[in-house]
Amino acid sequence: MREVAHTTPLHSEPRGPAELVRSFLPILYGCDEHRPRAAASRHYHPDTTFHDPLVTVRGVERARRLVYVNRTFLSDCRMAFGDVTESRRPDGSHVVMAEVKTSLVFKHFLALRPWQALVGDTFTYHAVHKVVLDQDLKVTEHEEICSVRSVLDSSPLGRVLYGLVRKLNHACTSDFGYTLNQYIAGDRSVRTIF
Repeated sequence: MREVAHTTPLHSEPRGPAELVRSFLPILYGCDEHRPRAAASRHYHPDTTFHDPLVTVRGVERARRLVYVNRTFLSDCRMAFGDVTESRRPDGSHVVMAEVKTSLVFKHFLALRPWQALVGDTFTYHAVHKVVLDQDLKVTEHEEICSVRSVLDSSPLGRVLYGLVRKLNHACTSDFGYTLNQYIAGDRSVRTIF
């Protein structure tokens, strides 16, 4: 009997939901002219829902329009994955949670120059992407949950604002917090909370 050598193809399809999400998120958020929109059409269910901190859209066509914004305003997008976990629901759908550090490099527009001079042209933030896939591994729901602290830390102005908020927070005593909670709970004997 003759033995046949088995080779793995160089561009094989991802085997599981977590690998699939790792493979298409960088393409989806990328700045290439055609690949991100094609990735949305290929991997997303026609009735998909996409949520981020600013926008919620329903349907793959609207999700594709959001992807188009990346190409319009960004010159580069880099993603670094942290932990990626995968679970399966009783209905057979898969849930993938991916921790991602994203760096967006904005194009230079005349209208944005004052803003870019203040905060820079690169915006880096941490987010968790919750991606729900059906049994056919089509995305039915995608939610990007951002860390407010990482958004504020991404610019000098944000770091200053975050530092001020932290100082104010440390200046407030636990008595103040207790009094405020009592007032919210309905104790109107507390007349002045500030």
